[in-house]
Amino acid sequence: MAKKYPVISPNLPIKRVWLLFSIIMWVGALAMRTIAGAKIVKRNKLPKPPYLILGTHASMMDFYTEISLTFPHQPYWVSTVEEFIYRYFLFRRMGVLAKRKFSNDPKSALTYLEILQKRKKILIIYPEARYSLVGENERIDKSLGKFVKKANVPVVIVKGHGNYLQCPQWSDRKLRKFHPIINEVETVINKYDLEIMDADEIQKKIEENFYISEDEWMQKKNIKIKYPNRAKGIHQILYKCPHCGTEFEMSSEGHTLRCNHCGKEYDYLENGQLKCLNGETIFDYPSKWYKWEKECCKQDVLNGTYHFEDEVRVEKLMGAKIGFVPLEGKYQLIHDIKGGLTCKGIDNDFYLNRTSMHSFGLHIEYNYLNKRGTFIEISDNDDTYFIYPKNKPLEITKMHFAVEHIYDMLKGQMKEE
Repeated sequence: MAKKYPVISPNLPIKRVWLLFSIIMWVGALAMRTIAGAKIVKRNKLPKPPYLILGTHASMMDFYTEISLTFPHQPYWVSTVEEFIYRYFLFRRMGVLAKRKFSNDPKSALTYLEILQKRKKILIIYPEARYSLVGENERIDKSLGKFVKKANVPVVIVKGHGNYLQCPQWSDRKLRKFHPIINEVETVINKYDLEIMDADEIQKKIEENFYISEDEWMQKKNIKIKYPNRAKGIHQILYKCPHCGTEFEMSSEGHTLRCNHCGKEYDYLENGQLKCLNGETIFDYPSKWYKWEKECCKQDVLNGTYHFEDEVRVEKLMGAKIGFVPLEGKYQLIHDIKGGLTCKGIDNDFYLNRTSMHSFGLHIEYNYLNKRGTFIEISDNDDTYFIYPKNKPLEITKMHFAVEHIYDMLKGQMKEE
């Protein structure tokens, strides 16, 4: 008889949080915060449970912060399904809820409402559903305000400063000896707000208070990053040269970013600024460069010229004790306005499609677990796949932009300036 393994599903029943596992969780979180030197700064008084915690997301330190913040109350929190691999037994008893990234799953919302309204507990959510790529917020779901209004519970926002700078997702993933790490905690929606504000007003207030910029914070606090390889990997997010306009010919090493087409070089300084070494500095911060690329991608979408196509390898999540398993055969990934994201077998009948209207966002990774490589994640209601471009891995950041722009255009929200 074939051995059965736990299936990771967003529709698992809510597991009671045992006190023993809560203690393990709190002690572990406190230990990690202490080792990292992470501090919590409360801007006002936290409400009594139930309430919703919304956290910015740049590293695993975010988890430890929110967990220790809730002491002595037992929280539940939402995590992507792949985090359950090899942790299923522990996560289920700690109150972790599985979620497939950027998938339409109304049952999950009902589960969250049950935790907040019936169980009167604390729920922790990372509304960006992905790590920050440049130390600034990624988009959050526009239905969040409606959910908060429906749940009728206060909202606490936790903004982690320094988490991104300690280990950017695009970097060599080695922890940098970086201090300080400060987590600002503030109740932004209270019971009075819930009574007088509608869903749109709640959404606007959350978005205004959720804003974060590590570039701005570094300058305000006069912070330096002395790590010698601080620029290594940054070409994965700064993929387009602002001098010659060439895409995907950037490279980085040490603290230098270079365009291999025109030869322009930038020094990624200790204070987080960029300085051109052989010409005019067009963008003095990575976040400005990143936003410019996003606008360039927007024009490609509007002009109808955006298109991605590459041979890929595919891995499928098979269960909590097995993890991701490579699928045999040859596969192709196509992304465009008309067809959305389509992965199909070249020598088999595999077919996976996520339409352009399926979601406003896309989860990407540059070097998963320091060995697996660059991939995009696509999920449907039943399965999760990691898809690795073989020839064009540097193009996934642009794909990540394009998913948002295509969604907006089709929703009629995008207008040419």
